[in-house]
Amino acid sequence: MDKQTLVRDLKSHVGGAAFINQSQLAKYLKRSREAIPDLLKGLDFLETGREKKYFIPDIAARLLEIRS
Repeated sequence: MDKQTLVRDLKSHVGGAAFINQSQLAKYLKRSREAIPDLLKGLDFLETGREKKYFIPDIAARLLEIRS
């Protein structure tokens, strides 16, 4: 899977948005929410009150990076 395909898939999972939160990412990866913070460590985020939102292309790059 290449980065473009992964970005498109993640965006469709969140309804076309450019950002994803930890709960949505956990559901996408079918993992528990406890596994997600380690995956996101060091990535930039937007804090929107109660949650942190991460830029989907950054998430896609990180997922492909750990896959290698």
